[in-house]
Amino acid sequence: MANKLKVGIIGLGSMGSTHLDIYLKIKEVEVIAIADSIQSRLDGSSKAEGNISGQAEGGVTGLSAIKYLDGMELIENPDIDIVDICVGTDLHFTFVEAALSKGKHVLVEKPLARTYDEAKKIIQLAEQSSKYVMSAMCLRYWPAWVFLKEAIDSNAYGKCLSLNFKRQTSFPGGAFYSDHNQCGGALLDLHVHDTDFVSYCLGLPEAVFSQGYKGPSGGIDHIATHYIYNQSDLSPLVSSEGSWTMQEGYGFNMSYTANFENGTLSYLLEQDETLKLFRSGSEPESINLKEGMGYEFEIRTFVDEILSGNSTNLDLLRQASETIAIIEAEKTSIETCSLVSIKI
Repeated sequence: MANKLKVGIIGLGSMGSTHLDIYLKIKEVEVIAIADSIQSRLDGSSKAEGNISGQAEGGVTGLSAIKYLDGMELIENPDIDIVDICVGTDLHFTFVEAALSKGKHVLVEKPLARTYDEAKKIIQLAEQSSKYVMSAMCLRYWPAWVFLKEAIDSNAYGKCLSLNFKRQTSFPGGAFYSDHNQCGGALLDLHVHDTDFVSYCLGLPEAVFSQGYKGPSGGIDHIATHYIYNQSDLSPLVSSEGSWTMQEGYGFNMSYTANFENGTLSYLLEQDETLKLFRSGSEPESINLKEGMGYEFEIRTFVDEILSGNSTNLDLLRQASETIAIIEAEKTSIETCSLVSIKI
């Protein structure tokens, strides 16, 4: 391809490094710049680790790219078409605003912003920009979760009666995760995946009831939420639990159980990844999933949308924004031990 899209990545933690690995596999793009405030990450003498297999496997060694200690300097580079933002959540709005002001396409890691107010400002910027903006909510592209969304939408196994999601790990450590003012605690940084997917599948809930407790971030690091929808025959029972308060060495797992009128789907990612379908009168069926992780398919989609000349999918971006409003309602519910309505 003669004219490849030129990519600059800001932040070389586990997600920035994972994104780098993926871009290097896409023939239509070229990573021409990277930025991180930690020099050893830029020169390859240190590397962030992922919490699941397949994350951050490569590195910068041998990469021919301009290296910046300041991400804002990367944004100033006129040759860059795409800015991939993998900095701390509290910095997302600042970097998105700067990148769009310089006419760059933007992929910003989850969550979209630290607060709903900042997320709404990003929506306004995206509405005013001709560039493509994506929030990296990877579960929307994860094969097992794509399968679930399609099963709900198509009624393949009848009406969905209940959904339960779980995501658990040990505390990730480090200065960023140790400050809930920056990361939002597990409530925002970890649990946001499942809250977003609930909204993606079923729309905005009417209210939430949550319980939880504080952990090593100083904020809410273990959460259990019920999402309240219109109590009609069409509304499933929906809940999720997220935690990074597990003891050291516990590892990472994510799972869902979806019960339908005519089947039950059970998914688990731990050491291995399995999705099984249970139906009365039949042996459990193992579902063969498309190989790959959500990060890969999300970035591929982002690049394809740009190459196709499409405008920002504002519906998905607004949903990522509204997810933060739901998270903030969950926090209020925990603090007040009450049912909290979602106000957008």
